[in-house]
Formats: sequence, structure tokens, C-alpha cells
Amino acid sequence: MFFVAILLAIAIAVLSALAYQRMRSEIIHGVQQELDAAIAGNSEALGRWLAQRRDAIQATANRLGDVDASAPYPFLQQGKDAGGFDQTFAGYADKAMRYHTPDKLPADGYDPTARPWYQLASAQKGVAITAPYVFSSTQKLGVTVASPILRGGAQLGVVGGDIALDGLTAVVKAIRLRGDGYAFLATRDGKIVSHPAADSTLKPVAEVMPGFDAALVSAAGNSPTLHEVEIDGRSHYAEVASIAGSDWVLGTVVEKDVMLAPLNQLLLTLVLAGLVVAVAGIVLANFALTRLLASLVRLRDALLDVASGDGDLTHQLSVDKQDEIGQTAEAFNRFIGSLRQMF
Repeated sequence: MFFVAILLAIAIAVLSALAYQRMRSEIIHGVQQELDAAIAGNSEALGRWLAQRRDAIQATANRLGDVDASAPYPFLQQGKDAGGFDQTFAGYADKAMRYHTPDKLPADGYDPTARPWYQLASAQKGVAITAPYVFSSTQKLGVTVASPILRGGAQLGVVGGDIALDGLTAVVKAIRLRGDGYAFLATRDGKIVSHPAADSTLKPVAEVMPGFDAALVSAAGNSPTLHEVEIDGRSHYAEVASIAGSDWVLGTVVEKDVMLAPLNQLLLTLVLAGLVVAVAGIVLANFALTRLLASLVRLRDALLDVASGDGDLTHQLSVDKQDEIGQTAEAFNRFIGSLRQMF
């Protein structure tokens, strides 16, 4: 009986382990699909948002290359409207500065050629997007999109447009995932652009999400890959992917324990079911073995009775089945019959 119980326990344990692993794989696959979908849909939307601004500035730069530096205002206004910029402007190599409205003038001594947006667009020789920074005039987080103004291959200056990221960050913060999940937007060098945590703007990823490997952000590619990471001492699943046309990375994070919570219920169910099956199996096996061995027990008792020398030679064993035990009982009956004739 003990051997039967051990076999049942091993069989139930193996089947339970297989079911658990299968369920775990399915849940993790579901998590990856959910994060993939969130990354793909939102990174594409962010990429389109950036592309629209890049295209607007590029078109403005093309138009300004054909007009006099003293009269860029209509084209700057068109660029502002097309890209939804807070303001557009053109800085020229002679340090002249023009805005989308003639009424706005630069501060005394302002040198556009010394500004980061001017130098970045000049260095890249094409449309460039600055790293996010806080605008001094509005105290809002934003970026400058800039492009060189060319005429006959020579650079006349740089046209740029400032745009706040309020709407963009709100979209990222609105992304909701199961498992207390959330999304974040960061620069490739590890500065937070958008995160649900308060006062996280422009802080390092490692400070906002302690334990998160910032190397995942810097190495992010176009296709997201599921990673298991530690944040605040708790395990999470995370994916990161780059945003096309930018130096930004979109990430999604869900808490591992919450996502795998159904496994705990499954494990409890498997244990309880295993116990029920084991007990029922042992009871049924005991019942079956008892019935199976009942004839053998009677045969043993009869043999012991005869062997004692005081046995009843008129006693006959009942034969219910023609199995090995039944055939042995028949042989015993014949043996007893022979003994009766002898004595």
C-alpha cells in the first residue's frame, strides 16, 4: 500500500509541475504580448508626432533658403501653425534673430549661433531635436526642433521651433497596464521625460526607478524584448524600445507578482486536487487489494490449519474465479480430498 501511495504522489507531482509550468509560460507570453502591443502602438504614435514637427521645420527651412533674411515672418508663421509650435524663429550666421511675429525681438546681445539648437542642427546637417529642457519663459518641459537654412549648399542659419511636451507626457502617463503597470518615456542617456512618479522630470532613470538597469534604456532597439528587472526591491517585467526619429525610449513596466498571481491560485488548486486524488486512490487501491487478496488469505489460513495437524479435512475452499488464486484453491480442495481418502 505504501508503494501505491508513493507512485500516486509521484504521478500527481509530475502532472502538477507540468500544468504549473505550462500555465506560467502562457501567462508570461501574455504579459509579453500586452507590453509589445503597448510599446508598438504608442511608440508609433509618438514617432508620428515627432515626424510631423520635423517635417514642418524642414519645409520652413526649405522656404527660408529662398527668401531674404529680413522677411522670413510669413514662412515662420506657417511653420508654427503646421507643427503646432509654441514659437518659431530663425537665427542667422550674422547673429540676426527673427521670430514668427515681427513684434518679438531678441534680448540685447543675444547670439543665436551660440545656442545649443543652432549648433546641434549645424553639426547634424539636418533636422535635429534637442534633449528635453525646461523653457525659461514658461517653465514647461519642451524641446526645440531645428534645421539648417541652406542656399546653394551654403548654410545661412538655422530655423527652429519650440514645443512644450505637456500633451505628449500626458499621453504616456495615461497608458495603463495590468499588474499595476505603467509606461515611461526617457532619453537614451537615461533622463526621464515622462513617468507617473511626481517630480520625476529630467531625473535619472536609476533615481526614479531604483534598481532598474539604465543600460536597458541606452541599448534599446526598435524591437522590444521582455526583461525581468528589480525596481525598489521588487521584481518587474519591463520592455523598452526606441522612438523612430528621436533619441527617446519608451518603456513599459508591470509588477511580476501581480501578473503571476493566478499561478498561486492554480498551485493551491493543484495541491488540493492532488490530495483528494491521492486519498481517493489509496482508499480505492486498498479496497481493490483487499478484495483481490481475500481468497489468498483464506487459502493461507486453510494451509496453516492443515499444517498444524488438527485441521478439518472436510473443509473446502470456495472458488469464485478461475484466476491463479482460484486454480490454487481448486488444487487445495483436491489435495484435501486425497488426504480424506488416505485417512
